[in-house]
Amino acid sequence: MAAEQQDERSAGGTAPDDEPGGRPGAGEGEPRYLVLGPLEVRRAGAVCTPSQLKRRALLAILLLHANRLACAEMLIEELWDGHPPRSAQATLQMYVSGLRRTLDPGHGRAGGDPRRHPVLRTAGSGYVLRVEPGELDLDRSRARAARGRDLRTAGDCAAASAAFSAALAMWRGRPLADLGPARLPAYYAVRLEEERLALVQDRIGADICAGRSREVIAELAELCARHPLREEFHEQLMLALAGSGRRAEALDAYARVRRVVVEDVGIEPGPGLQAVQRALLGGLRPTGPEHGRCPGPRLLQPTAS
Repeated sequence: MAAEQQDERSAGGTAPDDEPGGRPGAGEGEPRYLVLGPLEVRRAGAVCTPSQLKRRALLAILLLHANRLACAEMLIEELWDGHPPRSAQATLQMYVSGLRRTLDPGHGRAGGDPRRHPVLRTAGSGYVLRVEPGELDLDRSRARAARGRDLRTAGDCAAASAAFSAALAMWRGRPLADLGPARLPAYYAVRLEEERLALVQDRIGADICAGRSREVIAELAELCARHPLREEFHEQLMLALAGSGRRAEALDAYARVRRVVVEDVGIEPGPGLQAVQRALLGGLRPTGPEHGRCPGPRLLQPTAS
């Protein structure tokens, strides 16, 4: 569990709600949507997540298509895994009505036109869920990650690491953890988990570039064990070990991952891993962090004569 806890760490505690275009601490009464973990809907500080599983699955799909048309045909296909009942259209409409009451109960009580619902509107052949900037945890995480990439490009890897950590702090566990493949197509959770791992990789790369190699070695060792075919983590482990003066262990790490890749996939490791190995074998040594508009860590420099 150590890697998961470190994945979600934030820089200096509470992460700021200052994403570009966002609304810091949006007003009371506005919903908050959380998909980076168990699905939650919060309104006025209280949790008001739908209890019915199919309705929660519908909300999750709409959130992942936020501010875009989700056609009814697609929703039916995904909610019933390609085997919808004859009543699917009517049942979908019933689920939508229930979500509208959850998301804005006052609109229905006031006799509002459901087609003009302020949050979930009928549009053409489907529905559009309106999500304002900052209302969806996934959007907040992506905004912080974009800030991290900008800082990394500018060469400030320490600040980039803090921004990536703030992005990871939005994740409360496995995305949509309460909605298994029986309720939601598996590729949604797979896509989000891939996004999280890429963010972890960005944060660790910024840490290494900022000169914190020793701090990430244990985390990387666990990530490599969890994801044995994800070569980027193995490459980062080699860089971190080399940056900590542990060249022999870095070469051992290459030998281990090469064994796994050759046995499981039948090919040699990719060019990134091979480049780090060649650098180490060629007498190169790690130096301090390289800043100045660095798109990624450049830690291996010729050994001084």
